[in-house]
Amino acid sequence: MARKYLTQAELLDEMENFEDSDDSIRDPDYMDFSADESDSDDVSDDRIELTDDDNVSHSTVPVKPASLIWSHNFQAISGVLFTGNEGIQGQLLQNNEVTPVDIFFTIIDANVLELMVTETNRNASQVLGSNIRTRGHRMTRWKNTDMDEMKKFLGVILFMGIVNFPKIECYWKLDNLYYHPLMHKIKMSYNRFSLLLRCWHFVDNSLPRDGNDRLYKVSPLVDAVVANIQKVYTPGKTVAIDESMILFRGRLQFRQYNPGKTNKYGIKIYKLCTPNGFVWNFKIYCGNDPTIETLDKPGSVVVTLGEKLLNEGRLFITDNWYTSIPLAIYLKNRNTDLCGTLRKNKKFLPKDVVNAKLKRGESFAMQANNITVLKWCDKRDVLMLSTCQGNGMTQAATKRDPEKTKPNIILEYNKGKQGIDISDQMSSYYSCLRKSLIWYKKVAIELIAGSVIVNSWLIFNELCPGKNIRQLEFVEQLLHQIFQFENKTTDSQPGTSNNHCLQEIPRKADGTLRRKRCHVCYNKNKEDRLGFCCKAHKTSEY
Repeated sequence: MARKYLTQAELLDEMENFEDSDDSIRDPDYMDFSADESDSDDVSDDRIELTDDDNVSHSTVPVKPASLIWSHNFQAISGVLFTGNEGIQGQLLQNNEVTPVDIFFTIIDANVLELMVTETNRNASQVLGSNIRTRGHRMTRWKNTDMDEMKKFLGVILFMGIVNFPKIECYWKLDNLYYHPLMHKIKMSYNRFSLLLRCWHFVDNSLPRDGNDRLYKVSPLVDAVVANIQKVYTPGKTVAIDESMILFRGRLQFRQYNPGKTNKYGIKIYKLCTPNGFVWNFKIYCGNDPTIETLDKPGSVVVTLGEKLLNEGRLFITDNWYTSIPLAIYLKNRNTDLCGTLRKNKKFLPKDVVNAKLKRGESFAMQANNITVLKWCDKRDVLMLSTCQGNGMTQAATKRDPEKTKPNIILEYNKGKQGIDISDQMSSYYSCLRKSLIWYKKVAIELIAGSVIVNSWLIFNELCPGKNIRQLEFVEQLLHQIFQFENKTTDSQPGTSNNHCLQEIPRKADGTLRRKRCHVCYNKNKEDRLGFCCKAHKTSEY
């Protein structure tokens, strides 16, 4: 079949219409990491494409972002009215004298402890039954644990976060360099702790499972803890969504590399946080996340994490990997606002804003259907999107520039985004992670010793505003209550009396040394004969 070539007039017409075509804008699933600094945010390099089989249909108002008409004429935007609940919920409000241990074991409640105890005992039984052990093997000394011992086990893990030694066995050493009296008061030996850590488990390995479920080892624990967190606290109007990393360099199918994070290698988790750092939702990235109809994968993550908070007038803060025009329209249809940074290669953005050439301090914005896209130049160009702010500016004076102004969108974003950074910072202060731990135990420890501790501390300070203690003091009080002992000083030892001193045994008449059996040695059936004896142990019988 002969090819049909375009005429010169048709070619000119195609070239004129090329800039108006949607195909001239890159697909949002393609992440251009060679872009300039205006696109630099904490972004993971691994973006996994999903097949159509992974898509999850989600009923919503049909969105047509390509039909938006962008204009320079701005209308006043006030955002959606917040109608949801906010603050601490449940029985904690009824406790007038709440303590750190009350809050901690409201989140790590009896159901979570029972899950740990049951599956740990089951796992130990399976380990003992699967292999032939020698008589001296550590596992042969296994005895089933209970909830009280599991609380003590968690307490030891938390203690290792505030007192750091290079190896776990160092906590039980009698060497003066490592000796700590606590480990010899709680009645848990090193061998017992090692056995519990070896068998610590959260799921029955014998049950059939989906071969594609990569998180089955830790999903029951994460689901139970997150459900308890959401029962005791409800976020306010503003929440932030971003990703964090749990340090892990071992072999794992869904291990990630993110050069923008402090922990560059590890397990990526998505978190939904309040501006004060309270982690309300927690999701582990395993490489096969489903997508929602009309949204890309980043937008689907936002909706999945905040599903229970939609339709109540909240404001979601996101970075440039998540923010997009389709997500803004979707959330607006669910009575929720969006504010975040943008990548210039996202689809459906107004080209006049993306291509605007600005000097430092200048801004340029356009609006369509209550969606504002703004470009502002400070040290570099920044693209922003908001459904609750226009192009207004507010004075933000600094020492160098008292007359400096910033867009309201920037101020709104910075105020809400700090929650993720605060959460990561607080969780890192007293980390008790160890290199030798398997991945799902690291996730469990990060969840309990990181997010749960920080959340419990924030709740305690909100319930007891007069105390307002630091995080370290909160953990110290929690450990005292878990181990059930008072913080008392060591009793002073009585002084040595004059009777407790060595005295030479009287010599013979010719001056030779006389050796006799010591009174204490005699009682111990020792045959040692000495020329000196303690005055207090001296008897008439030499």
